[in-house]
Amino acid sequence: MKSASIQRMCFFGTVLLLACGDFVFGQDVVFHLLEGDQLGREVGNVADEAGLNNIAGEQDFAHLRYSFLTTQTPHYNYFSINNQTSVLTTNQAIDRETLCEFTNVCFIKLNIAVQSMKSSFFQKVSVYVYIDDVNDNHPVFDKPIIDLQISESVLVGTSITIDGARDADTSDRYSLQSYEVMPNDTPFEINFQKKLDGTSIVRLIVKEALNREQRDNYHFSVVARDGGSPPLSGTLKVNITISDVNDNSPKFSQSVYYIEVKESVNVSSVILTLRATDLDDGKNGKVFYRLSPHQSETVLTSFAIDNSTGDLSVIKPLKYVKGEQHVIIVEASDFGDQPLTSQALVNVTVLDVGNNPPSINLNLLSSDSLAKVSEFASRGTVVAHIAVDDPDTGKNGEIMCTIDNPAFVLQRLENKEFKVTVDRALDRELYQQIHVTVFCKDSGMPPLNTSDSFYVEIEDENDNAPIFDLSVYTAGIMENNNVGDVIVHVQANDADDKNNADLLYSLSESNNGMFYIDEKSGIIRTQARLDRENVSSYSVIVIARDQGDPALSGSATVIISVLDKNDNEPMFNQSRYTFTVNENAPAGSQVGILYATDQDEGENAVITFTGPDSVPFTIFPGGYIKTDRVLDREVQNRYEFIARARDKDHEATAVVTIHLNDKNDNRPKVTSPSQLNNTVYVDKHTEVNTMVTIIRAYDLDSGINSQLIYEIVGRNDSGHFDLHPDKGQVFLKRSLENNIGTFFRLDILVSDMGHPVLSTPATLNIRVLTSNTAALVEPKSSNILIVAILVSVTVIISLAIIVIIVFIRRSDRQRRNQGQVNENFYKGVVENTATVFAAPSEESISEKKKKKGVSFSLENGVDKVSEVTTQGQEFMYDNDMELL
Repeated sequence: MKSASIQRMCFFGTVLLLACGDFVFGQDVVFHLLEGDQLGREVGNVADEAGLNNIAGEQDFAHLRYSFLTTQTPHYNYFSINNQTSVLTTNQAIDRETLCEFTNVCFIKLNIAVQSMKSSFFQKVSVYVYIDDVNDNHPVFDKPIIDLQISESVLVGTSITIDGARDADTSDRYSLQSYEVMPNDTPFEINFQKKLDGTSIVRLIVKEALNREQRDNYHFSVVARDGGSPPLSGTLKVNITISDVNDNSPKFSQSVYYIEVKESVNVSSVILTLRATDLDDGKNGKVFYRLSPHQSETVLTSFAIDNSTGDLSVIKPLKYVKGEQHVIIVEASDFGDQPLTSQALVNVTVLDVGNNPPSINLNLLSSDSLAKVSEFASRGTVVAHIAVDDPDTGKNGEIMCTIDNPAFVLQRLENKEFKVTVDRALDRELYQQIHVTVFCKDSGMPPLNTSDSFYVEIEDENDNAPIFDLSVYTAGIMENNNVGDVIVHVQANDADDKNNADLLYSLSESNNGMFYIDEKSGIIRTQARLDRENVSSYSVIVIARDQGDPALSGSATVIISVLDKNDNEPMFNQSRYTFTVNENAPAGSQVGILYATDQDEGENAVITFTGPDSVPFTIFPGGYIKTDRVLDREVQNRYEFIARARDKDHEATAVVTIHLNDKNDNRPKVTSPSQLNNTVYVDKHTEVNTMVTIIRAYDLDSGINSQLIYEIVGRNDSGHFDLHPDKGQVFLKRSLENNIGTFFRLDILVSDMGHPVLSTPATLNIRVLTSNTAALVEPKSSNILIVAILVSVTVIISLAIIVIIVFIRRSDRQRRNQGQVNENFYKGVVENTATVFAAPSEESISEKKKKKGVSFSLENGVDKVSEVTTQGQEFMYDNDMELL
């Protein structure tokens, strides 16, 4: 496992550098280490990465010692540091999930003391070891199987929270990333939200309407996957049972019953059988009967009802009481877990066997047991007809009737007939049914009376517009959605009844065809794929219209936010960047800034810049490019590399070219004359304006920093020579006829044109020699004898030269030991051409021998080795001499 790249970072905003002698604080070093159980892994070299060689200096650096500042916290037990080399290694297995259980970034901070054993240098280095995650944990559910029961009446879009999986890996890359329902042909889908402890809030969402009568169970798996490659997964088996809903209460065949019972009726006689039905199934549809406990004690002690059959019976003798009526409240309930109950009224009139009170005959003008009237009915509208029968005559047969409800009035039609009419405005939304009791009595002494009651049902009129639960709905959906994905469920209510409250939903035409709504359920779905980068939100008007005549409608606004998905790559603002930086700039000098944009938003738009490790530059996450060392243009003058911009999932690249600006940091280098060879010889007959030699020099810098200027800064030649300032050519300006044997010295200064100007001095020695203008006589080809003699002489001379060379080598060794040197130089002139020889300087003779030279001359056919100038043809051998 190898250490990652080290970056110098500031974690707290400001690095404070305190200088007191050699005492320094504030160096930060970052290492990256994969979690694992191997021991002795090398994390990194603290000294190298903290640049302590530059900070402490080469002398102190060799005497530095390293140790942990504190070992009180358990994290120090994971590492050890070599006190001499500063190499940081692991002591034990490192499990990222144990160290940082609920964080996606895990690091250990170590404070290391650096002290010199020879000086007062001391420094504290903070080392941040980031523990990088390895995908070594599967997502795990708390239970392998769960059983759920869902009502068939559940709304589409309803979510059921289930326990999610937990992945011990908490890094962004290897933590829990997705859930999937398998197979995917079920009416359910998954939505989830990760929690801090690695688990998830998982919601099972109903995406289609359920019908228990069509299918009463589902079996599928929920698969959780992490971000590994390949991903690791965990599976939860889900068994769902669709249950019946107790959504229907028992209903009596009529809500009010009217019966008359003679006071002579026998105890236990059944006086009425009530029937109630329930549309639900199973126990939700099974009905039992009882008398409501919240009524008079007389009723509860006089009557009873069979729980199963609904038979109402008398349980004690009845007694006729003038004007009294027994009103019995009967309840019918089902056996659901949350039972639903309905009530009915039974009006029992006990008849006096010996008397004849008036009897009332109700005609409700409808086929039902209820009178019906529209809530728009005007005053005087007839509700019911009442006929009173009394077999008595005279005063005993005269009838007076009254009504007990102020919403209606009783009007006489004939002597014993009446009509019930509306007396004030009605509102069905306040009262759906109104109970009306008619009282009639005769005029006998004492008068006998009777009563009868009925219910008036107020029929609905479409006088209420639909009203939504909210005036403004807000919802969000991820971009790049599937067509038909559910966005939000809207609901409106109408206080009216039946068709007047039957609502149909629609969307205004302003939604541009992007959405549609189920006209019955009010569920809004997508009709196209959404792109947040084009449109980030929509405002849609949803309309609810009832089925009344005329129809009424209401509206609400739905604001739909398109949530961002990381579907756009970062983009550099240019494909190539060119920067310049001065050579010799200190490490950490800023070179330039990279710019990139990402059309996504939030964390999907966070861009991090990186570059290769093979170049001497660091690209910081924010795009800043800085040098990580001092650069030398003369070593390399141009760098080109690939920079990368990354968001969470994508990457873009750009080419970065960095040119090094030249600094005048190199002095001219003079190659001729040199310390080993700085003397030239000039014949006294050399013509004026003849070039004697060239000062050869070069400069490693570039541009104006490498342009050279030559000048004579010291001389003893009385103006005999001149130096070309640009080319370095040395010319003879005055005749040398009178300067035989003279030794001239020129002090040369070679300067560049940079800023500051850098210069190199050199010394040129010039010696003036004489020459014989006579040339060697070329032998005539016809003189064979002379040729033979010359050949023989040549052979003899060659042998002599070899002997002389051997002798000179032996003499050189002796002179090197004694520190003494003899020089012999010879020169030759043919015609009027100047011949110049470059000889080694006196200082170089004492060094290890690098040159060998031998001179000889022929004078009148006799060879002679001498330092004296003679007439005749002369030769010079020097393996380093320059002939101009």
